[in-house]
Amino acid sequence: MIASRWGLLLLASILALTAVGVGVGPDAMQPSAQRVTVTAVVGLLAPLFWPGVALTPARTAWRVVVWSAAAAMLAAAALRATGQAMQPYPKILLSCAVLMLMLLVAHALAAALESRLRSGAADAQGARETAGRTVALALVLLASLPLWAGPLAELVSGRHGWAVDAVIGVSPLTHLAVASGNDLLRNQWFYQHANLAGLQFAYPGLVEVAATYGSACLVLAVGTIRFERRRRGLAIATLSPHPTENTP
Repeated sequence: MIASRWGLLLLASILALTAVGVGVGPDAMQPSAQRVTVTAVVGLLAPLFWPGVALTPARTAWRVVVWSAAAAMLAAAALRATGQAMQPYPKILLSCAVLMLMLLVAHALAAALESRLRSGAADAQGARETAGRTVALALVLLASLPLWAGPLAELVSGRHGWAVDAVIGVSPLTHLAVASGNDLLRNQWFYQHANLAGLQFAYPGLVEVAATYGSACLVLAVGTIRFERRRRGLAIATLSPHPTENTP
């Protein structure tokens, strides 16, 4: 299942990257912008092709890791193919490492949501597709946060100086840009459409980004283990025979 879905992810990524104009030649993007675009496209598409939970929590955790790594490897291959010598391996590795951390959290959330939906008597395929689409939509909303929440952040920045940095720092697109060495809001499109580009702000550091995703992975792992133990306990209690009163 993973291999076939990886093939679908590969095809979708090629079509999407072609559509946005990632490639070589005189009109190609600058290298750092290529890294942001490729990792963002693959990161958004990967949850849509999430292969679903496995039979046990341990296998599901392994599937989360494998699928996240497979998507990151796809992004790395795409960067090397489109960027050629302009994309050295260390920069590709750093960008895709942050992408994998982001996808670990995203796919862990997809697995948790799918498990919840399945426990509600939903069909397996429907639960898997709903979970993947929900996580992908959440990534889109968070990634675009500097655009749609920018005006509000600017409005309250007089009283809350942290608001602008918070709106920028929460976006996964910012995290990919930091790893790629790209000044995201100074790119031409963002400079024209994002009001925050004209304000003073600071991007989060790479260490902060990695620590945040690492902490999120730990919290999700602990939460999943506790939920699974509770679910198994309820299942055992349900299947256990209830004591009956002895009649004289």
